[in-house]
Amino acid sequence: MPPQDRLAIVTHSVDRALRESRLADARTAVARLDGTALTPVEAAGLLRLKGRVAMAEGDNAGGATMLADAVAQARAAGRMDLLADGWLADLGAARLAAGAASEALVSLREAAGLTLRLRGEGDWATVRSHRLLAEALGATGDRSGAADALEVAARGAEKALPADPDVREAVAGARVEALRTAGRGSEVPSTGAAQAAEATAEEIAADLTAARKELDELVGLHAIKSQITALTDLLAVQARRKSEGKRTPEVSLHLVFTGPPGTGKTTVARLIGRIYRGLGLLTSGHLIEVDRAGLVAGYIGQTAQRVDEVVRKALDGVLFVDEAYALAQGGESDFGQEALAALLKRMEDHRDRLAVILAGYDEPMQKLLSSNPGLRSRFPTILVFGSYSADELAEIFRRTAAKYDYALTPEADAAMVEIVTGMRGHAGPDFGNARAMRNLFEDAIAAHATRVINEEDADLSLLDAEDVRAAAEPDGTR
Repeated sequence: MPPQDRLAIVTHSVDRALRESRLADARTAVARLDGTALTPVEAAGLLRLKGRVAMAEGDNAGGATMLADAVAQARAAGRMDLLADGWLADLGAARLAAGAASEALVSLREAAGLTLRLRGEGDWATVRSHRLLAEALGATGDRSGAADALEVAARGAEKALPADPDVREAVAGARVEALRTAGRGSEVPSTGAAQAAEATAEEIAADLTAARKELDELVGLHAIKSQITALTDLLAVQARRKSEGKRTPEVSLHLVFTGPPGTGKTTVARLIGRIYRGLGLLTSGHLIEVDRAGLVAGYIGQTAQRVDEVVRKALDGVLFVDEAYALAQGGESDFGQEALAALLKRMEDHRDRLAVILAGYDEPMQKLLSSNPGLRSRFPTILVFGSYSADELAEIFRRTAAKYDYALTPEADAAMVEIVTGMRGHAGPDFGNARAMRNLFEDAIAAHATRVINEEDADLSLLDAEDVRAAAEPDGTR
C-alpha cells in the first residue's frame, strides 16, 4: 500500500476513535504504524497521532511537544499542505490546552494564513484554524482580533461542504459575543428574528411546505410524525382563533424528546423550528443547541448569566437542550438546579418568543421531569423516539451513500443488509442508530479508497461487497 494511503487510513481510524472517546481503539490504530518501516512523512504523521492521543489522555504538555516535532518534520519535508491540513491547528490547540497561549498564537496565526492560502475560505480546516486563532487571541487579550478571526470562520462555515448547520450557528453565535465583548456591538449582524422579518410571506410559506415535506420523508419515525402533525394542527387552529378575538387555551410550544442516540432528535427539532416559524408562532425558528456545559458555570451567580446568554441567542427560535437530564444529576447543591430554575424563569418571561426542547434517554428524562415541580407542567408533550429497525437502518445507509454520490452494487447492498441486521440484533442501549450507519458508511468508503487507489479505470463512486464487509471488520475502526 502506498505510504500516503497507509497514513490516511490510520489517521481516519484515530479520528473516528477520538471523536467517539474510544482511547483504546485510538492507541490500537496508532500501533499499526508504530514499529514498522516508515517514510519520513509517515514518521511525522505517527508522531502527530501520538500527540493527539496524548492530549485525549490529558497530557496536553506532552502532546504539544510531540505535535511540535511532527510539524517540524513535515516542514523539513516541504509538506506545507500537511500543516494546512490541521497539523498546525492541532499544535495550536495543544498549546492552548497546556496554558501556553502566546506560543499557541504563533502556531495559529500561521495555521490561519496557510489554510486560507492553500485550502480557501470555504474549507472546514480554515474554519477550525480561525476558531482556534480567535480563542488564542481572546486568551491574550486581543478581543477585537478574536472577533475578526471569527468573522472569517463564520464566512467559511457558510460555504464549507458538507454543510454543518450546528457548527455554522455556533461560529455565528461566538462571533456575535466576541463583537459585543470587544465593544463593537454596532457591527453585530442581523440574526434570528431580524433575518426572518426580511423574508416575504411567500418565502416563509414555501419553507413551511418544504419543512413538512422533509419531516415526512425522514426514514421511519411514523408515530413522531403523527404527533407533530396533530400538535402543529392544534397550534395553527388556536392561532387563527386568537387572531379572530376568540378565547383560546394556552398550548405549550415546549417539548420533550426521549430516546437513544442517533434517532433523529436534533433533525426533528430543527424542522419543528421551521414549522413553528411558518405557522407564525416564532418569527425566526432557528435552532440553538446546548448541553449541560453550555448552561452551567462553575461559580455562584454565573450560571444564571450563562442561561441568559443562551436564551438571548435562542429568542424567536428553538433552544434544544441535549442530555438535559444531566442538569439534575448533581444533587441539590449542584449548579444544574440553578440552571433549571433560571431556564424556567426565562421561559415564562419570553413565553411568546421561545420554544424549548429537552432531549435525552427516556428513564433519566422522566427523573428530570420529576425533579422540579415546574418542569412537567411546562413540558406536557413527550415525543418518544424509538430505535430504527434493520430495514430502516439499511435505508439510512443507502441515503447517506446517495447524498455523497456513492452507489452500491447489488452484492454490496445484500452484504450491507446482512451486516446491519446483525448490528441491530446485537445492539445495546447505547447503539448509535443513524450515527452507526454513518460510521459504517465512512469505513466503507475508506476501504473503497484503499481498493481503487492504484486502479486508473476504477469506478470512484461504486461500493462493492468487499468494501462493505471490510467496514464491518472488528479491527477497532468503528
